[in-house]
Amino acid sequence: MTKEVTPIEINDKAFLIASTIERCPKVMMLRELMMNALEASSAAPERQRRVEVSAKLFENVPKLTIWNTGPGMDSGELHEMCDLASSIGKRKGLDEHFGMGAKVASLPSNRLGMRYRSCKNGTVSEVILCERSGIYGRLRRKCADGSYAEVIDVTEAARDESYDLSADWTEVTLLGTDVTQNTVYDPYNGDPKCDSQWLATYLYHRFYRLPEGVKIFLHSGTHRLVNGRSFFTIPERIAAEAFDRAESVLDRETGIQIHYIYDGPYEKYPSQNKSHSGALQSSVSTCAVVHKSEMYDVRKGRHWTQDAPIFGISFGARHFSVHIELPDDFPVRPDGYRQFLRYTQGEQEQVYAADFAMLVAANRPEWLINLIRQYAPDSPSQDDIRKELQALLDSLRVQRTSPRLACNGTVTVDPRQGPAIGFLREGDAPTDSSRGREVHIDLAVAPTGARRADIWKNRERAPVIIPLRTEEEVDEKQICERAGRYYDNGQLFVNMLYPSVLLMKEQLEKEYADAPDIEQIRNAATQLAEQTIMLLVGRAVVYALAKQTNKEWDSEAIKTALAPESLSLAADDFHDSLQSARRKIGTKFRLSGKQTADSRAREEVVGA
Repeated sequence: MTKEVTPIEINDKAFLIASTIERCPKVMMLRELMMNALEASSAAPERQRRVEVSAKLFENVPKLTIWNTGPGMDSGELHEMCDLASSIGKRKGLDEHFGMGAKVASLPSNRLGMRYRSCKNGTVSEVILCERSGIYGRLRRKCADGSYAEVIDVTEAARDESYDLSADWTEVTLLGTDVTQNTVYDPYNGDPKCDSQWLATYLYHRFYRLPEGVKIFLHSGTHRLVNGRSFFTIPERIAAEAFDRAESVLDRETGIQIHYIYDGPYEKYPSQNKSHSGALQSSVSTCAVVHKSEMYDVRKGRHWTQDAPIFGISFGARHFSVHIELPDDFPVRPDGYRQFLRYTQGEQEQVYAADFAMLVAANRPEWLINLIRQYAPDSPSQDDIRKELQALLDSLRVQRTSPRLACNGTVTVDPRQGPAIGFLREGDAPTDSSRGREVHIDLAVAPTGARRADIWKNRERAPVIIPLRTEEEVDEKQICERAGRYYDNGQLFVNMLYPSVLLMKEQLEKEYADAPDIEQIRNAATQLAEQTIMLLVGRAVVYALAKQTNKEWDSEAIKTALAPESLSLAADDFHDSLQSARRKIGTKFRLSGKQTADSRAREEVVGA
């Protein structure tokens, strides 16, 4: 039978292989190696499903080694496994295996070599994948008889090293880029740098659940604690009550399950979370998308605390974690290197946790909302400022032209008749005594007595202003040396430690330094300075929102206008607001015109 298509050939295999390997994000190395180990061990008999991570000495230098139970490979299978697009015992597909992961992700950081060993039926075979002179492949090794081999039998060596050969297993050892590299603590040879707990933290923030019955054990020397330790996932730690409180909420409309976790302050070290005690990994709170037991777009530390308000967590974000678990059949798919999730529909954009922020906020349990309120700073109501901003926002909106009644319309009707009026029963007549029989039947025409609704009040709301008065609060929102930060959920956080607040306060205090009650003047100056800066920043937000509502600027322009830097410029221009503050001080404390004039004169002298 004649073939309809002639397969495309590869003209330069070495170049294609090298480019495929070197384009892969190197930080995916541990994910790919661990996934291979987890999948293999899940096929082992019950109670024998385990993965062990250790530090093997190679030329007296620690090298990261991952060992797992499960079906082993003989010499032929091990040889085949080294080729790209080869997956022993796995089904390949866009939603499953590509046959390239571990090799492609690991070789750029292990040019010296990756040593694979596998035991099958008591025989141990070994191969080394490496790079030499720009060529990636199997290392040809000289045997005792003078011949060269790519796969060798190391059964006797493994037995001498106390390996158990009674059951199948597979092991990979990362040799790095040179003999002196400690791949346990420095897997990427300094680019990027890793801390002492990188391995446990990566596992913790990648694998949300392990295959059924599989256990991971980290030997001494692979983590920051003494002796070997078992690794536990986040759900396992929830079950063990490592956190103060946790709850999972199912959104029935989408099938998405949202996991809310509260990890309170650690008594000994309040800057740490409670779960820090005895933990292998970092205890920082996180926000992530979970799909098929893996975590994506993991937000932690400052990145999480900055984004948390749009998820409904305005305060205390460093103690709260949110994990958004998508159903297995949700229309998403990992990208080619398993680093990101992408939607399978439309333009196949990358999936971010922020895509589900409104869903997270809407499903927050009551206990979580109460805890967030406890972390909120105490501050007086800013209702007056918000009312002023709302009035400004309303005045800036585009005025729309509404339809009006006209006596010379195209349709002539009798009183109480027309396309919107009908009768309860056929034959009913509109008599004076039967007005109640009329019914409204045309949905396209407003019923008698209806009037145009005020829809503007539902279009856009002035921001809710939340003043921040401590360095910790300001740092959490990442607005040090910035006047404020606005979130799309309508919250505006204003930095009361911003220099403009202090400058305006000091200016007012200087002008009224000889007032009868200087303490009251200082309090008034502080209050007026704070209110002025909140109003200036709020007005900047309102003008940007008006541009957005009226569709005058595109999204990038709006984003720039609402950036903390733009809001800071608005706060810096407080000098024109000084006169209004002076009037309020004069009225409140009933200062004479002479005293007010003297204060202005002092201001002019100071300015000169």
